[in-house]
Amino acid sequence: MSAGAAAASQSLDLFSLGRAAQAAARTANGGRGVFACWRRLLPTGIWQGPPSAASAFVEEMDLVGLGGLSAACAAGANTFIATSLPMLIEATRRGMRGLLRLSAPAVESVEQQERRLAVLVDQVGAGLVLDGVIPTPEEECMGIPALLFIARCRLALASVPHVLVDLDRLGPKLGQLALGFGADELCGPIVVERALRLGDNVGNRAITRAEAAQLLRGAGLRAFERVAGGALEEFTP
Repeated sequence: MSAGAAAASQSLDLFSLGRAAQAAARTANGGRGVFACWRRLLPTGIWQGPPSAASAFVEEMDLVGLGGLSAACAAGANTFIATSLPMLIEATRRGMRGLLRLSAPAVESVEQQERRLAVLVDQVGAGLVLDGVIPTPEEECMGIPALLFIARCRLALASVPHVLVDLDRLGPKLGQLALGFGADELCGPIVVERALRLGDNVGNRAITRAEAAQLLRGAGLRAFERVAGGALEEFTP
């Protein structure tokens, strides 16, 4: 096969997978896309992000500095981003929204990814409470590999409500593409207002609520905002 034919074949596979994943996302959520204002509890105990943010999250890696999950809950965290299942289980038992960050190492093959996802499917089928996954590729896996992994997550985890785009990790441009590959929720620095991306602020990845809604609608999704208590309200700017 020529290099041109191989590239065409790869593109066909990419877009076929994307269409299938996008259809699966619409089936899972009725064509709704979700965003929220987020704030993060840092290991120092300081909050990063707007005080009014509906999604107040803590990362598993920050628990040591905070003194554990009890301390995070006491500080007001309502969402837990886990990297291990035991901590995910503990968080959901405490009434937190449980999300699982799924890494995508550069050295992992497609077959290894699919086996790892199949194990998670079995665990969800056995009763694991999981509201969403956050595909998190390594730097070497940005671009097309990231989109393929997001699509595989959506197709494999049909019973998991949400596949989230980490805007802080992927940025708005790749994040927007991810919405065409099975992702249906935006997480990260979403704010009411942001400064212009000029000078020292040129690398700022924050987007406004209106911009988040525009990204979702651009992917053919109806834009809903997650508000206090976790309820979803259709966003009408």
